[in-house]
Amino acid sequence: MIFGSVCALALAVALGCGPARGGGQADAGLPGNDSGVPPDGGTGGDAGLPGDAGPDAGVPSDGGVGADGGTRILVPPQGKLYHGVFPAGSTEPDSDISMQAADDYVAAVGRPLAWVYFSNEWYTTKSFPRVTAEAIRDRGAVPFIRLHMRSQQKQKVVDPLYTLDNINAGMFDGDLRAWADGAKRFGTALIVQYGTEVNGDWNPWSAPYNGGITVGPAKFRAAFRHIVEVMRAEGAINITWALHLNGENWPGDEPGNNAGAYYPGDDVVDWIGFSIYQNQGGDPTKCKDLNALLKAREAELGDAAVKKPLFLFELGTNLLATQCQPLTWTQQTLQDLLGGRWPELRGFAWWSENSTGYVMNVQDTPQLGGIFHDVLGGPLAPNLVDRPVLH
Repeated sequence: MIFGSVCALALAVALGCGPARGGGQADAGLPGNDSGVPPDGGTGGDAGLPGDAGPDAGVPSDGGVGADGGTRILVPPQGKLYHGVFPAGSTEPDSDISMQAADDYVAAVGRPLAWVYFSNEWYTTKSFPRVTAEAIRDRGAVPFIRLHMRSQQKQKVVDPLYTLDNINAGMFDGDLRAWADGAKRFGTALIVQYGTEVNGDWNPWSAPYNGGITVGPAKFRAAFRHIVEVMRAEGAINITWALHLNGENWPGDEPGNNAGAYYPGDDVVDWIGFSIYQNQGGDPTKCKDLNALLKAREAELGDAAVKKPLFLFELGTNLLATQCQPLTWTQQTLQDLLGGRWPELRGFAWWSENSTGYVMNVQDTPQLGGIFHDVLGGPLAPNLVDRPVLH
């Protein structure tokens, strides 16, 4: 395909850019926006593919499918990948996702989605987000929920309520059981994570806001375990539990603040995923190396990176960072993913959003949408699993 000028692209999208949000240090969110879009059955895919016998196929030691018939998502067969998206909303991006944006993304790239990613912000509601989850399920995808137990959206502050100590003391067990009851009633597969990008320093569950690096990681590991154990005990066995790490330890790589320091244990983690961006705004000359970041985090995780399936839960690049050649990077990265450069990776999700200082929106950016359409529908297309494999 022919790539146009990114300068022209910047002018074309400038009017659509809002306040800085993004997938990393600017998390926020308000209640879901399901846009009134009628359910989309999508196109056919590999929904009938058999389960994978590879690492930790997503079924917990308590059996996987319960008597209530709840289903779980499995990892795709070896050599295949899932494909998801975060479709930013119009007011706050994380929980106010736009189902219209998700539909437009699917139309632009020409492939259905295995999951759609959004946040459940407890400063707005502690209830299971059934409306948004149902809208995602109606489209044939699995809801991927960031369980954000926090009382405000301010970053780099101690949360006045949802500290790791308070979670570990059981202060919110009633809320967690109620949430688990909602998840159980939902009945079908869910992916849920707690502790988004914990090895960064912007969210309130990170070590700096829970006693510091010397004690914070252990408190996080305990809190993650506690949340999973409470919900499993309530019977929400349709949840696949994900640990979501930042691709870059921030502010540094000291031993107390790395991916392995926050790993809560094989029995409570089903999937491990990373946020890795080539450029996410800020300094448009800073171009990160996906492979280097991935391999560094895998090394820190040790055996866990071998035993558990790995994913890119957030992937993207800023098209305004022209020195990084973002369009070329996107095309090569998608080809590398589908071509098996990283066989340990079992899926990826694009952070599809435009905001101040960055452009990542696929459906409204013809150059980017064209790359996705060409690669995801090209010779490597059979390596993408269009529909989640359920058990």
